[in-house]
Amino acid sequence: MLYNEKMENNQQIIYKKNYDLKDSGNIFLFALIVPFLISLLFSMIANVIAGVKNISPSVITTNIWFLSLYSVFTCLSYFLIYIIYNKIQKIDYKEIKINFKLSWHTYLLMIIIGVVALFGVQYFISVIDLLLEKIGFNLQGSSINPTNWGTFFLSVFVLAILPAIGEELIFRGIILNGLRQRFGDIASIFLSALMFALMHQNLQQLIYPFILGSIMAWAVVRSGSLVSSVIIHFTNNFLVVLMQFITNMTGWTMIPTSFKWWFYVISILLLILTILVIFLIDRFYFKHKSKDTVETQKEKIPVIFYVSIAVASFLFLLNTILSFQ
Repeated sequence: MLYNEKMENNQQIIYKKNYDLKDSGNIFLFALIVPFLISLLFSMIANVIAGVKNISPSVITTNIWFLSLYSVFTCLSYFLIYIIYNKIQKIDYKEIKINFKLSWHTYLLMIIIGVVALFGVQYFISVIDLLLEKIGFNLQGSSINPTNWGTFFLSVFVLAILPAIGEELIFRGIILNGLRQRFGDIASIFLSALMFALMHQNLQQLIYPFILGSIMAWAVVRSGSLVSSVIIHFTNNFLVVLMQFITNMTGWTMIPTSFKWWFYVISILLLILTILVIFLIDRFYFKHKSKDTVETQKEKIPVIFYVSIAVASFLFLLNTILSFQ
């Protein structure tokens, strides 16, 4: 295990120099349990308010301000987990590899990747949603539905800005870097994406978070900076909010109400095109860039890592079962 030393208040403090697999397991478990507890707390609050006002709890839980406050608390929990864990474990905060010294074309490319990832995959995800609906799965829409400019900017802050920073600190900051110490780049990219998908605890939100998580993890590995995934994440979520806002304001939507045979063909072709674009960027843009390398250590996989995966799988299965009509 590597360490570095710093002086603080004339006392020598030893900082661990990198994250490991145990850190990944711990953080993933915290990222599952803390939001789950917040969800229970907000559910209890909604029931109490509903009882006092003699109304249905769903009236409270679908209120945009209630949903916004819940989303803010959830995202803030990720910030707190990151700060408190690094403080307790004496890990330097810079180990998440935030590097703003990227070229302007790299910044632009990350925005383009965010756009391609959304519009290249959303048709395919719509087909998956249709199949889920046909087998009795209760599909869920966006938690906050922007219907005017005020709720639009609120949605951008709550659903795009906060998650793009908070979730990236956890999943591409700590978890991905910890995985890379043990499994190497390729396995860590897909494993971190799977953990990101399981965090959403819903069958409907399994495939797209996995695809997007893989793309964001790849961008971090290739660029050497967490800033890359933050930009992709924000771009993706912002576009989702924007498209929903446009639909609410104009009634226009990119997803047809009825699917014809050509829609299935287009969804597959766009998915293939997205993969091709990522491949070409990796092959030609990042080819001459200095890749962020990590020397793997064949350490024993800690129990906490298995526990975190087991908890995530249990919550995912439970929520999936409860979502069937």
